[in-house]
Amino acid sequence: MTTEKNIVRHEEKAPEQIKQRRSVTPAVDIYENSKEILVVADIPGVPASGLHVNVENGELTIEANRSAEIQGAALVQGYEHLDYVRAFKVPNSIDTNKIDAQLRDGVLNIHLPKLAALQPRKIEVKVG
Repeated sequence: MTTEKNIVRHEEKAPEQIKQRRSVTPAVDIYENSKEILVVADIPGVPASGLHVNVENGELTIEANRSAEIQGAALVQGYEHLDYVRAFKVPNSIDTNKIDAQLRDGVLNIHLPKLAALQPRKIEVKVG
């Protein structure tokens, strides 16, 4: 008696490649003087439309999205989808209503002005 076995042939397939966005912390320099705190963040390749800077509940957040798609380019190597995320506690000495941000050539500058009442002031000394 012969037994027939159905052998199903499975083809080896490579797993489907799903492009995932990588999330990184941008490099940041922080400077302070008597009038403000300046936050300088490196976020290369991020357009203004992909940038979100918010201050809420005493926290400054930077969220930026860089897309690997460049108009007019057929193939770009070494350039990937990327999300930049960073958060900072904002001191009570900052006037959150006057925070200003500029993006230029992949560098984000955020100016955090100190409250006028807390800034040093020169006191005139009267003689006589």
